[in-house]
Amino acid sequence: MKSGFGRWVVAAMALLLVASLFLTACAKKEAAPGTAPQEPEKKKVTIAVCISNAGDPYFQNKSYGYIEAEKQLETRYPEYDVVVELYDAGGYEFSEKQIAQVEDAIQRKVDAIVLTCTNREALVPVINKAMAAGIKVVNDDVLVKTATTIEISENSYNVGLSVADFIARRLNGQGGVVMLKGPGGADLFMERARGAHDEFARYPGIKILAEQWHPQNIVEARRIMEDYIQAHGKNIKGVYAGGAVASMGAAEALKAAGFKPGEVVIASVDIHDEDMKYMREGWITGLVPCQPVKLARMSVMYAFKAVRGEPVPKKIYTSDEMVVDLERLATFDLSDCMAPAGWKPPLR
Repeated sequence: MKSGFGRWVVAAMALLLVASLFLTACAKKEAAPGTAPQEPEKKKVTIAVCISNAGDPYFQNKSYGYIEAEKQLETRYPEYDVVVELYDAGGYEFSEKQIAQVEDAIQRKVDAIVLTCTNREALVPVINKAMAAGIKVVNDDVLVKTATTIEISENSYNVGLSVADFIARRLNGQGGVVMLKGPGGADLFMERARGAHDEFARYPGIKILAEQWHPQNIVEARRIMEDYIQAHGKNIKGVYAGGAVASMGAAEALKAAGFKPGEVVIASVDIHDEDMKYMREGWITGLVPCQPVKLARMSVMYAFKAVRGEPVPKKIYTSDEMVVDLERLATFDLSDCMAPAGWKPPLR
């Protein structure tokens, strides 16, 4: 009996020892006293942003909005690791480079693509491929001619109309106007020009002396404006510019030709430090400031929502169509328009 009882005690002690070791091992997995508990692994969301022309101050401002959205999302959703990657095509004429950037994003299986397209036709096949792969595509501002998850843009027709109306009213409905329309393959610029044409047509005394599509840079805009001046001279009373960079090129050409500040009404779209300098000097008369920071922030936010499976609208128009002159500029809130001074986009 003693022998059996002894064996029972030994077995019981062995079981207690095993249980003790098990509990000790479990305890070791828990955080040591005084240390922070382990955080659960975050869900990573990668959003590739493909812009058309980072050299344009408009996109420098816009890039700030993309990165700002990344930071805001990580604050609101601490369980996510949101990564925004910025890629630049280098200009509206470089569709092949942008196509390659989108192809790379598809191969890497990013969660979403935010696209400001270089050419609305050229990007169609690769965007169709991205959509077929299940990647959420936010078409931002310059729209590709195919279905995407969501389109977010200004109403470009109304913007062009507003600029033309501003010029015509400043000229009291009389005078010759030239047009620097911007890149012909970009829907945004084409719609702005169409709106401007329709509005100028409402004023019988306004005559369009010349118009041309061109790359969106100050050098080309100045060269074309010099040609306009040579052909039409002082008959030029107003300049419609599809983008702010072109308005600066026009101002430089007029200055070099001996025109005085304010002698010709120049109005355009977008706003940044250089534009405001020309405006304060009297060369640029009015600008639609647009809200590139806000627009970019919205694009990334909606891309994230779509990735999470939340419902998103198919189309959103921004409402910024008012032309701001020097008087209005003094009180206009630029926080949704411009990046902080000296900020540089972290391009890949």
